Amino acid sequence: MSGGGFQVVLSELADTATVFDRQSDTFEAIMPNGGPAVPDGGSGDVDAAMDAAVKLLGALQQQMSAVIANHGAKLSAAHDNYERTEENLTQLIRDIGVQGTV
Repeated sequence: MSGGGFQVVLSELADTATVFDRQSDTFEAIMPNGGPAVPDGGSGDVDAAMDAAVKLLGALQQQMSAVIANHGAKLSAAHDNYERTEENLTQLIRDIGVQGTV
């Protein structure tokens, strides 16, 4: 199917969506949910600051994983959309070819 000067290849969209989905899981598994372990800084204030920073890092990492998964879902939706459109156009062409159907 062609549009806007570029060609959309359904299998490539599906494959790319799968890669995004897999990489989202891989990225999420890099770090534990609460972030990495916090070393003892020797001071309550330092320990509290490092703990907050590590928790923020963990939250940002989970958010990035969700963003990657969301892009995969969008690619999958685009694939499904193009596939449905192609099927509908194919059926329309068949219907036009059959006299009296359209």
